[in-house]
Amino acid sequence: MAAALTQEEEQIIRHFIEVVNLMRKEQCIGPVSWSTAVKFLCARKFDVARAVALYEQHEATRYREGLTSFDPSVDPLKTELETEKFTILPTRDATGAAIAVFTARAHSPQISTHQTTLQGIVYQLDVALESVETQKAGLVFIYDMSDSKYSNFDYDLSKKILMLLKVSVCYHILY
Repeated sequence: MAAALTQEEEQIIRHFIEVVNLMRKEQCIGPVSWSTAVKFLCARKFDVARAVALYEQHEATRYREGLTSFDPSVDPLKTELETEKFTILPTRDATGAAIAVFTARAHSPQISTHQTTLQGIVYQLDVALESVETQKAGLVFIYDMSDSKYSNFDYDLSKKILMLLKVSVCYHILY
């Protein structure tokens, strides 16, 4: 179980929320949640300036890739999730980090668009990062290329996944 937040961390969270919500208000977007603030601050060791910069990059990437709103119960995202090519494992690593695996051999670029694949990843990562333990310990991302063929590989998608992870929170990448 993750340790409770200190009073100083709670003050930092309130400050982050104030800063981000001013930006969101200018864009006519509703306020950011406490849990979202914690995710970004944990990823940047409670440094508000760095967490705000990460948040801005994250939001810009989600907007650019069409990852702002989607419904996991409707196709094509529903079918994408059923492929289980991207999975959050039910176990954690030795440090307590959650483990996520993208199985390249299960990906078919001819069937699944970049946007749908990224939506599937983002949806599951968002759910995984609702856990305070994952917010604190992070998430290990494994890009499993075992038994994959050239027909499974999509270089542009791989770059987009890595960029998404780069501007997201609490991820460690393994190949």
